[in-house]
Amino acid sequence: MGVDGCRAGWLCAAIDDTGNCSFVLERSFRRLISALGEASLVLVDMPIGLPLPGQAGRECDALARRAIAPRGSTVFSPPGRAALAAPTYESACQANQREHGRKISMQSWNIVPKIDEVDRFLRGDAARPPIREMHPELAFWALNGREALRARKKSPAGVEARLAVLSRHYPPARASYERCLAATARKDVARDDIIDALVGAVTARRAPALACFPALPPRDVFGLPMEIVFADPEAVVGS
Repeated sequence: MGVDGCRAGWLCAAIDDTGNCSFVLERSFRRLISALGEASLVLVDMPIGLPLPGQAGRECDALARRAIAPRGSTVFSPPGRAALAAPTYESACQANQREHGRKISMQSWNIVPKIDEVDRFLRGDAARPPIREMHPELAFWALNGREALRARKKSPAGVEARLAVLSRHYPPARASYERCLAATARKDVARDDIIDALVGAVTARRAPALACFPALPPRDVFGLPMEIVFADPEAVVGS
């Protein structure tokens, strides 16, 4: 299963054992995970293990940027937990500067509520399915033979390029995308939200043929892995 944050909350693409794809849209992350039932693996496009105090950034982000160059700017460094509790962007920057020696980007600030929502859920619910972090552009890099897609994901060319890669690994991808597109409003779910959820689902479907950056992920202060998962291009699915 692949999960992406969207304006309406959280969108999940789920591919079952027969290859059928369904979509679930929920306002809260907790309700989404509850609605999924006994999922074998959930890949979510959201930072999970957060930087340790004194750590400027995570190794997984640096490795992902290097891998998908020149699209590396799509991988941003998440804030530390001190910034998650800040009421304003300015105070979040100050808190992160004190703890990690750098301010946070406005892009990071815009998703702080979702980072915090996932973080609180993972730290407070032991009876949950395996939930791991993915990044859509790194996922596409892996599925595309370790070659980054250069067209921006919101452009028509970018949408087509990503659907082409997805279709190579999951032939019903385009039909699934079109079905979700028709069933949701753009004010709630953007086109690229659907594609990002789909690439998470297609990647999760390849388990256990998965890899991550770094190969041996360190853990944050709450024991959550600081990793980004992707399909292992060298593994044989089902082996």
